[in-house]
Amino acid sequence: MKTMLLNRKKPSTAHIQLSIDACTACWKCVEACPNEVLDKSFLYIADTLIDMHAFVYDANKCAGCLRCVQACKFDAISAVR
Repeated sequence: MKTMLLNRKKPSTAHIQLSIDACTACWKCVEACPNEVLDKSFLYIADTLIDMHAFVYDANKCAGCLRCVQACKFDAISAVR
């Protein structure tokens, strides 16, 4: 399973876990994030779109608001304590 971890700056706070396999590329998490932590990823091979999903663009900007978790209706992003 492909997963990516987004760490918050404070060690006593939660991590945000993004499951690429569960991501449907609806971009709700990208739109919900006020700090532009998440962005859109597109994979092309020979001009053919093969895959797309959200990804962690800048983990250092995460304030831990969990808006991305709340916005994801497919459980692709979760808070991990």
